[in-house]
Amino acid sequence: MKKSLYCLSFLALFSCSTKEKPTQSAATDTGQAAIATASGQLSGEGATKSGSTNQVPANAGKWQYDRTTDQTNNPVYKASIIASNLLEFPFPYEGGSSATLTIRKRSSGTNVYLEVSKGQFNRSFQGGNAQIRFDNKPAVSYAFSAAENGRANIIFFDSEQKLINQLNTAKEAVIDVGFDGQGAREIKFRTAGLNWNH
Repeated sequence: MKKSLYCLSFLALFSCSTKEKPTQSAATDTGQAAIATASGQLSGEGATKSGSTNQVPANAGKWQYDRTTDQTNNPVYKASIIASNLLEFPFPYEGGSSATLTIRKRSSGTNVYLEVSKGQFNRSFQGGNAQIRFDNKPAVSYAFSAAENGRANIIFFDSEQKLINQLNTAKEAVIDVGFDGQGAREIKFRTAGLNWNH
């Protein structure tokens, strides 16, 4: 019994060592502060009224292009851009949600869709509307549809060509869209430089 008590005491003392251990959250906080500082933002600003933070996600504002083939060997072209702001939602979606706007061309047609890494859009299979403002122009309402597979973190815009034409000429786009139980959020994209000819 005494030996067991001594062993437990020794383990308790050993586990209470004052030596600091690096943690993943400290590294993450440092990386996020560096991102915010590099973008000209103060790292301590936190969330804004619109439910987004001033932290800039990696690769934000730069169009990424991809060409793949579908199951029948037809080409699929994509142009995607990550929003310049992170969205903040409460549990269970906390921790910052990035939004991606994608143009996709495949044999069945062209789609423009918006996807978030966490969260659920306020939509139904009957569709919904988002307000989109390009540069300093007034916001325009764009109808959207839910994903056919039922995914709640993605919406497909109905007026694809009209939207693509605006994206080709605009330097910036702000999408104001509702989220399930969270109200509307503004998602900001630096859209300058789109090269889409498909």
